[in-house]
Amino acid sequence: MLKTLDQFFFFKLFNLAAENESIGRAVIIITNYSSNLFAGIYFLIMAYLLYNLNSKIIPFIIGPASTYIIVRLINYLYIRPRPFVSLEIESLIEHTASASFPSMHSSSAFVIAIAIYNIYPTFGKVMLGLAVITAVSRVMVGVHYPSDIFGGLILAVLVNSIVFKLFN
Repeated sequence: MLKTLDQFFFFKLFNLAAENESIGRAVIIITNYSSNLFAGIYFLIMAYLLYNLNSKIIPFIIGPASTYIIVRLINYLYIRPRPFVSLEIESLIEHTASASFPSMHSSSAFVIAIAIYNIYPTFGKVMLGLAVITAVSRVMVGVHYPSDIFGGLILAVLVNSIVFKLFN
């Protein structure tokens, strides 16, 4: 049942991008450059927090770092094939046939957006919107299932919640 729903929503999003050239180009740009955008904003805010000796720097660093380690560990222990491998389709971008669950791009975008939200709520809302767009783009280009995205989101929320509670 869940696998069927996952594939249903995957094909709805993937076909939208694969069958519409302008949407396809847009999601390729988003998926290729959003990581740099998130990393740049993250490091600028980190530098600002360090410069001002803000105590929130500790959870701001530990949350994303912990999420990264956990995602890598899950990817190592549970190797779920990517949609372009298991469904034998051609993704819109080149990608290695590495583990798909949870999505590193999505978990990183969400954990950074949530960390920013915990410190700067207004800007954090913008970043959360960008994280959703980033996550959806990963499905639309054919490299993740929707459940990979939700796995990344849930992990980001849990880790950030625990870390910010421990250090505040």
